Amino acid sequence: MDFGSVHVAGRVVRDGDRPLRAGEEVRVYWPWSGVRRFYELDPARILFRDPWILAYDKEAGIPTQPMPSDAYNNVFEAAKRFLAQEGTAEPYVGLHHRLDRETSGVLVMSVSRQANKALGRAFQDHRVKKLYLAWVRGVPEWNQKVVRRDIGREAGRYAAWAHRSGKSAETALTTVIRGPGRSLVQAVPKTGRTHQIRLHLAHEGFPILGDRLYGGPEAAQAAPRLLLHAFRLELPHPMTGDTLSLYAPLPRDWPSGSEPAIPG
Repeated sequence: MDFGSVHVAGRVVRDGDRPLRAGEEVRVYWPWSGVRRFYELDPARILFRDPWILAYDKEAGIPTQPMPSDAYNNVFEAAKRFLAQEGTAEPYVGLHHRLDRETSGVLVMSVSRQANKALGRAFQDHRVKKLYLAWVRGVPEWNQKVVRRDIGREAGRYAAWAHRSGKSAETALTTVIRGPGRSLVQAVPKTGRTHQIRLHLAHEGFPILGDRLYGGPEAAQAAPRLLLHAFRLELPHPMTGDTLSLYAPLPRDWPSGSEPAIPG
């Protein structure tokens, strides 16, 4: 219960004395790793920090936000603890974009209510430019390509469709490195749908290595984890309006020779 794994009527409950009402549903989401509090922000991974925003190089394997079974080991809660340790009386953290658990790279959070609305508007108005790198199975013939396929849910999971009732999604792809049986691809999403890059690359026949959800057996077994990295994020500062270009270095477990000269 203290770990945030007990939900009553769809909400986390930490008070063991809370009375239950007739018809309320109680769910216990058993933590996969047990009730271990092991994750905190690493100050060395902070990419940018001022009174209004915090940019962090998220590790692969760590959720961006609380999970039903674990409300402690995630970047969102760790950021609030980090601010409290610095002396902030009432820590505030606002999330306007997320990275999948296995995706690494640039994650930006507002740490001021004053800046939160403007940061959220920048994401909503598509004034935030994101650039991802991914190692994929196969070698694309194209140098550049734009994929436009809707994203929606089908049979309990996300899927990419040509033109159906899903949400529109667009990703610009560039082949950066071609190797034997695999390639490094740059992906710039024009929209921010769930699993968009993973779905679009898989649909094009070039699933991301280590993608156990959409990649198929060969791609899933080709890497110990999903090789998708949020390499660069460019946005207007919510208070000053100045352009911030934030970079996250490639993880140590990436294939050697991955650091390309990224086109603008």
